[in-house]
Amino acid sequence: MKKIFLLIAVVLAAYSTSMAQTFQAGLKAGISASKVTVKDLQNSPEEYDNPENIAGYHAGIFTRFQVAGVFLQPEAMVVSSGGKIEFTDAATGGVQTSEFDFNRLDVPIMLGYNFLKVLRVQAGPVASVVFDAKQQDVEIDEYMNRTDWGWQAGVGVDLAALTLDLRYENIGRDFTNTVQQSSGKYKTEQFILSLGFKLVK
Repeated sequence: MKKIFLLIAVVLAAYSTSMAQTFQAGLKAGISASKVTVKDLQNSPEEYDNPENIAGYHAGIFTRFQVAGVFLQPEAMVVSSGGKIEFTDAATGGVQTSEFDFNRLDVPIMLGYNFLKVLRVQAGPVASVVFDAKQQDVEIDEYMNRTDWGWQAGVGVDLAALTLDLRYENIGRDFTNTVQQSSGKYKTEQFILSLGFKLVK
């Protein structure tokens, strides 16, 4: 009986050690360069072209479950993004620049591989929920799909408790302007640079 209890204790200890080695969690934040493209316009009095990047930021939490070199990394991020874009009034031909600003909650779920516990490659879907959207300080979130999906891909480096990530993100979101009776899609693209700190490692 003592041997059985000893065996169970050894197995539980090994399991606990294994779990500690394969689960990590922490905080991360960073900056981004984002732009917005307006596509598939229907019945719009404006035409959009020449998108420009603006600076954005993000902050949130991450967890990482790893078995051997393969890992799954769910995250929850508060994100500020957007972009500048020229638009032409179809009636007058006048050209102006408009700025879009989106505040969102993003939930990326990254699948990747960790080389030598230092270098990571990763990609996966991202669920995105808009809680505030403006075009030139005018609220437009009521015209948009508040929840949509996109994807991210990139590379990362782990140095002790620190993590550094560089990713590309692409999210498309349909909109319908009930006032103008127009519709289309906002495509947001970002290059994201993040610095993280592992609280559990």
